[in-house]
Amino acid sequence: MTCQFIKSVKKIFWRVFEPFFPTFRDAWVALGFISHNVRQPYLYGTIKPGLNRQDLKKHLSTAGFDNDYLAWIDPDEILNMRKVVNGDYQYHVRLFIDGEVRAHYEFTPESHPFKHLYDVGLTDGADYLKPLLANLVQELPEPSLSLRNNTQGETS
Repeated sequence: MTCQFIKSVKKIFWRVFEPFFPTFRDAWVALGFISHNVRQPYLYGTIKPGLNRQDLKKHLSTAGFDNDYLAWIDPDEILNMRKVVNGDYQYHVRLFIDGEVRAHYEFTPESHPFKHLYDVGLTDGADYLKPLLANLVQELPEPSLSLRNNTQGETS
């Protein structure tokens, strides 16, 4: 089989499966195959004072990001956008109610669903994301692997 054929099959599959994906994803959590009660890594900082969700959304949209209909819904998330790269990878940015901005680079769920679900190849994507977010995020540190537990409000 050719690579193009496999990509075509995946595209057809996702057109059919897309409406059911959130239910499938949530079932995996309910059955205990995957645990998801934390904000995903990487912490880039907080949105600058005076800016809001619409400012970040407009900036990301201009850079080619779209709403991410397949993603987890992290605790307290108010914005979730991605930019697909070559069909196999994506940059993913989230904004939270407390102003935290988290982002990363990973496989798309459409190209590699299990690698995506289990965070195989997940990186900070800082080479692209840090300059992209610099005008909107204050005190931009090196991206941190900090995870926040939804049930205890702790950072580890």
